[in-house]
Amino acid sequence: MAVRRQLVRLFQEPRLGGVITVERAGAVAGSCGRAQRSAKTLEDRAGEVPGRPGLRLEDCALYQCRRCRAVLGDSLHLCAQEEKRGLLVCFKVTHDVAMDDNLMVCVEGELIGCTYNMLYCRSCKVEIGFRLYCSKSLAYLRGFFCLFKDSIICYLLQTKSTIEASKMIFPIVSLKEHVQKLKENLIQVHMRIELLIKKLEELNQQRTLTEKQGYKARPHVQLSRVQR
Repeated sequence: MAVRRQLVRLFQEPRLGGVITVERAGAVAGSCGRAQRSAKTLEDRAGEVPGRPGLRLEDCALYQCRRCRAVLGDSLHLCAQEEKRGLLVCFKVTHDVAMDDNLMVCVEGELIGCTYNMLYCRSCKVEIGFRLYCSKSLAYLRGFFCLFKDSIICYLLQTKSTIEASKMIFPIVSLKEHVQKLKENLIQVHMRIELLIKKLEELNQQRTLTEKQGYKARPHVQLSRVQR
C-alpha cells in the first residue's frame, strides 16, 4: 500500500519538462564563432547570382545600344578590353548585333592593315563595333566581337541604373595574357605526352624482347625432354 501511495503521489505531482545542458566557455565561444561564420557566409551568398556560384550580382551588367537601348551583350561573355582603343571584347553577342558580310580594310589609324567586318545594331543600324578577320598586331582579337565603348551603355543589375561604358570601370581582363598562359600550358602538356610516348615505346621494346627470349627458350626445353 505504501508503494502504491508513493506511485500515485509521483504521478499526481507537477513535473518540469526539458533538458538543462551545461557547456564550457570554450564550447560556447566555438558555437558563437560558427554562428558568425555561417552568418558571414549567408551575407556573401546574398550578393551572388542564384544558380551561378561565385558570380556576384554587382559584377553583372547588360550592354545596350546607346541610341535605341537594344541589348547587345552582357558581362558574362566579356573576355577582354582595350583601354587605348576604347573596345570591349566579347566572345558572344545577342541577335540584335548584325555583321556586315563585306570585308573592310583599314588604311589609317590604330587598325591600319587590319581586315574586319563591321558590326551594326539591328534595330537602329548604327555602327557599334567590328569583328576582326585578319591582323598581325591584334591577332589575339581575331574572331571576337569588339564593341565601341562610345556606342554602348551599361545597365547594372544590382542598382538597376545605366551608365556610359566609357565611364565605367571594368574588371581587368587581358585576353593576350590568357592566350600566352594557354600556350605555355599546351607546351607543358605536349612535353608530358612526348615523355609518356617514349616510356610506352620503351615498355613495348622490353615486352617484345621478353617474348622473343621466352619463345627461343621453349624449343630447347622440348628437345631436352625428347632426348631423355
